[in-house]
Amino acid sequence: MKVHCTNCNYQYSPRSGKMPSKCPYCDKQGSIEKIKEMQQWIDEIADEEVEKSSRC
Repeated sequence: MKVHCTNCNYQYSPRSGKMPSKCPYCDKQGSIEKIKEMQQWIDEIADEEVEKSSRC
């Protein structure tokens, strides 16, 4: 799992495997988000296309 800080954009993989609560670089609390993997982007786009085609 890779994460990044939305405050300073520091990217890393936490050693514990848990989602950290603050950035180890800038120390900002609540600024860490998971970085999407390519498969997650593909799945989201595919879901959007299915939704668009079902509306028509």
